[in-house]
Amino acid sequence: MPNISGKAYGFTAFTPIKRWKTPFVRLFFWSVPIMSSRFVQKYFGWIHLVKAQQLLLELSFIHFARWSIVKHDFWPRMSKVQPKDRTRYDYLMFCSNFNGTWEQYIDAFSQVIPDGMNMIWRTSEQFPGAQPITPFLAYIRKVQCDCDYYYGAYPGATATDVRQSLRLYEQLQVFIARTEGMDATRFAAEWRRFLFTVQDCLGATGADPVIIDWEELLFPDQKRPEDLAVRGLHTPVSVDQVAAPAPVRAGESHA
Repeated sequence: MPNISGKAYGFTAFTPIKRWKTPFVRLFFWSVPIMSSRFVQKYFGWIHLVKAQQLLLELSFIHFARWSIVKHDFWPRMSKVQPKDRTRYDYLMFCSNFNGTWEQYIDAFSQVIPDGMNMIWRTSEQFPGAQPITPFLAYIRKVQCDCDYYYGAYPGATATDVRQSLRLYEQLQVFIARTEGMDATRFAAEWRRFLFTVQDCLGATGADPVIIDWEELLFPDQKRPEDLAVRGLHTPVSVDQVAAPAPVRAGESHA
């Protein structure tokens, strides 16, 4: 599956926003680094949005997350003969890499920081809100663009594995310097103490035995070729396509 590399999932979504709302979205993004600073977190952590920012940083399964604004006339051209795209809307692009399933990731956003998600996406057309979870899942799936190719440098490791491996390396260098020249008896005691200290860094890595595409199970109709073409990165998703219901086939009905 192109969105999956080992234990990591690559996620990209585009949501249309009216152009007059773009400055307000940029203002909110400008405030995010301020809200995540140590001073603000220490003295203003009681403010709801400040607390939400800290909760987002504490989600250990997230490798990377970024929101960006794509202006209505800023779409790339593959050649000079290609007509320039000029859409009616600006677009909010969200890119993220995370561990676990797609459903777990969106569910974590909905349950842990619903107000933060509402603050970011409320300017997007037809956004249903982060709660309840079912409409939120359906909306995110419809605006998601599947990856053509996704590369992970450490496919068998989670974000926590990488962070703990770096900590283990640092602790090992300290241990080597401290025990240089020790006799065998003292070294054995220091070695046991070292293993006790870094035991939380010694988890096993490797590919998951079974990787399930939960999107396919939740939204089987969205995997049709025509839907994938609509959501291609080369073609901006129009506002009419964001929350359009899937067509009913012969012999089928929607509850």
